[in-house]
Amino acid sequence: MLVGVALAGMGSCGISNEERFQRSVESMEEVARTTGPGDRTKETPREIGLFVFEDVFRDGDRVYFKLGADMAGTDPYGYVWSPKSPPTDDPEDAAASSFEHVHGPWYRWSDSY
Repeated sequence: MLVGVALAGMGSCGISNEERFQRSVESMEEVARTTGPGDRTKETPREIGLFVFEDVFRDGDRVYFKLGADMAGTDPYGYVWSPKSPPTDDPEDAAASSFEHVHGPWYRWSDSY
């Protein structure tokens, strides 16, 4: 009986993405503030806080932190740092971008092609 209780409890020991974000946001912001227009990490995944990002890049005033893509590999997602204004979808872009406010200048981001 105790073994079953112990095994059931082990599945809930992982931390949520929200908590992972809270523990990583300070390091992510430091990277966002220092990332220049030509800086990319696509060649080597980058560990920042408790996340491993496939890519980190600046697009204007925003810095994108790409966690991955959907199962087909076409629709990227992650976080975006947008300190000057809430990010909006660019109708000229091929992707439909969505943004969900997380905290301060931080948003969850996903693209759909």
